[in-house]
Amino acid sequence: MRRRAALAAALLALVGTAACAGGGGDGEGSGDGVTRFSYLRPTWGPATYTKDGPYEKELEKRGKVQVDVQIIPVVDYDTKVNTILASGDIPDVIWGSGPMSPTWKEAQDEGAFLPIDSYLEKYPAIREAVPASIWKILADDKGDTYFLPNLIWPQVPFFLFYREDLFEKAGLAEPKTLDDLVSTLQKLKTDYPTMVPFTMGYEWHAKDLATSFGTSMNGWEPSADDPNQLVPWFTKDKEVDVYFWLQDLHKRGLLDPDYGVNKEPNFSTDKFKAGKAVMALENWAAFPDIASELRAVDPAGKVGVVSPLGDLGGTRTVFPVDRGFYVSAEMEDPDGFFRFLNWTLTDGTDFRRWGIEGKTYRTTGATKTPIPDTEREKSYQGPQVEPLSFLSPFSEKLDWNQMQLGFQSAGVGDRFDYIREKFDAYTAKDYPDYRDPTARSATEDKKGTQLFEDYLQRVTESTIMNHDVTRADWQQAVAKWRAAGGDDIIREVNAAQKDRSKPNYIPR
Repeated sequence: MRRRAALAAALLALVGTAACAGGGGDGEGSGDGVTRFSYLRPTWGPATYTKDGPYEKELEKRGKVQVDVQIIPVVDYDTKVNTILASGDIPDVIWGSGPMSPTWKEAQDEGAFLPIDSYLEKYPAIREAVPASIWKILADDKGDTYFLPNLIWPQVPFFLFYREDLFEKAGLAEPKTLDDLVSTLQKLKTDYPTMVPFTMGYEWHAKDLATSFGTSMNGWEPSADDPNQLVPWFTKDKEVDVYFWLQDLHKRGLLDPDYGVNKEPNFSTDKFKAGKAVMALENWAAFPDIASELRAVDPAGKVGVVSPLGDLGGTRTVFPVDRGFYVSAEMEDPDGFFRFLNWTLTDGTDFRRWGIEGKTYRTTGATKTPIPDTEREKSYQGPQVEPLSFLSPFSEKLDWNQMQLGFQSAGVGDRFDYIREKFDAYTAKDYPDYRDPTARSATEDKKGTQLFEDYLQRVTESTIMNHDVTRADWQQAVAKWRAAGGDDIIREVNAAQKDRSKPNYIPR
């Protein structure tokens, strides 16, 4: 179903029947002091969560809740959640894209979700977890708030990891430019024919590689012809260059042949950790896990990080909200849920951050140290913890002390300063999305998804691995999109966004 049709069906269903998980109760709870709610969310890790595990039971005991967790792998989430909306059977708490997305904004405006301002006042730890500037963006034109944001630090470099030991064996130096990288990959293909020279999960993994071309990835930027006009990513020549550069790598066998075929976003990282790839693009914070797991496979394996390539290289900074969740308007006990959420940010903070002593962390004196997944019992590993995660404060999103403990726990404490230096190198130059997420376009809200699917989806999703796609194909697709309503979208976004200067989401 088209997203619009799915949403319409969902709203009709909401009018005709209460959501199964809600029940339209009076908000007084169950009477036994336990709050029960269903919770639908995406998972970024392996979708191997099993219900009623020991971590879940401990959370429920301490937090006085009973959570019916439902998970969908993140790569499938946006597609499958439309079906859930259309069914009318909306869980009590459901992850979504927030009011920046027309689908979720329309559902919000039609009354599918609960306004939460009164609960933010009653439970101040929740409000204080999110910067006031973000709450302001999330409020609707009446000043009402419905969405609880999942916060991220705006700087999330995707490092170009490489095998230092294999480079040394092949007599290779760390590449300094894009041309260096290509020649390096060619030599790796020759010297290590049974290994993949370079792998990445999907195009977003290349966001910081794209900065070496002088552009952000998948964002709006000032037009090369008119710096006062913002234009979307697929119209920018420099970004198109990135796609066809990657296509050339793929064509020459330098980029993983599984790219675009294997839809699991972690496949490339797993391949690198298993010693099957020499270079990989991955979230910088994954270093301890990557380095320790590689060492378990190959004791000689040592992971390095290529510095930003060329004079332009840096990082693509992001708007500090990556999805979040809504509370169903039909939820029976919303106060109980917000009371629980407040607990996770106050008395339950220690459990939220560390988990269970001896299972997810160790204590030495007064110091807590996380236990790496590789050393945990399976029922306490990440896939059993992630689906039971909710909200954490913005102040915790770049906690160097906590990270250093993680490095030490993973046995790579000696690499902490090295990785921090690489983080500083990547974040020295930032390439943000210039578009304000609240700058709406009526045309985009009405038919933006359809226009993208009709004209742009083929070229943007298949160019890298489909060697038959040409620049002329891309240009023709963009021209058709513009003629069918794309120019209206560009005009309306620019009219709605008065400040088109470079944004800064990083607290100074």
